[in-house]
Amino acid sequence: MQVYRLKINKNDCIGCNICVTSCPINFNQLKQMGYLTKENAVILVKNGMAYDIYNGNRTYNCDGCGVCIKFCPANAIKLEFLEVE
Repeated sequence: MQVYRLKINKNDCIGCNICVTSCPINFNQLKQMGYLTKENAVILVKNGMAYDIYNGNRTYNCDGCGVCIKFCPANAIKLEFLEVE
């Protein structure tokens, strides 16, 4: 199983929130929980800057789909491969 983590270029991020709203995992968590926090989201924007949320102990981290990368108008998001099991 491949494990991914988002890398946000803080110099390029404009804090537009498009990555948060386009992420399918965030969308599913929002439908289930009704809100997004660092406990259930993959990516969030705080203080005008996107940041990734990674927790090795949960089952719903970034799946590497690339939707946030595709929709980021500033091209500020990259994927990092953490491991392959």
